[in-house]
Amino acid sequence: MFLQRISRIARFCVTVVTLMLAFAPVGFCQTTSNQENEDVSSETIEEIVVYGEKSLIQLRLEMYKAEDKAYDLFNSLNSDDEFDVHCYMEAPTGSHIKRRVCRANFVVEATSDAARNFLLDLPVTSVWEKMQLKNKLLQKKMEALVVERPEFFKALSEFSEANQILKSEHERRCEGRLIICQK
Repeated sequence: MFLQRISRIARFCVTVVTLMLAFAPVGFCQTTSNQENEDVSSETIEEIVVYGEKSLIQLRLEMYKAEDKAYDLFNSLNSDDEFDVHCYMEAPTGSHIKRRVCRANFVVEATSDAARNFLLDLPVTSVWEKMQLKNKLLQKKMEALVVERPEFFKALSEFSEANQILKSEHERRCEGRLIICQK
């Protein structure tokens, strides 16, 4: 029974191949004349370009690259390492979901000092006051570099534009949704 079934399948395959060969166009190996070749090659071929929509993840990655570029440029132009800004992924306390954060070195140090002072029952407010003053200095340094260095202004503009594109696309694609949208 099994052999009969295999035999029928084999005959069917042979029949299909035979029919395909019988109806195949003749002249696979025909050569064309020089005039026919010239006619074909002288015609212009139209080009069709299709642009697809970028995903929100791709837009977010582009924004991260633009942000990294802006901060890397700032760090190279800034002479004080205390004000260098670095970005990384971090899970907030009480969560396993990592988020991207960008912090200046003085913020990392101040946070560490505040935690240490809290554990040692020392005042924490002085640390936060220092951090706020340094944050204002950081903002002034960035503003000065925007005026002095056009490449830094351009990098910040690209970051701002990428951020705006991401926000508008997110709003457009996820309009009215309460659950996380990942289009």
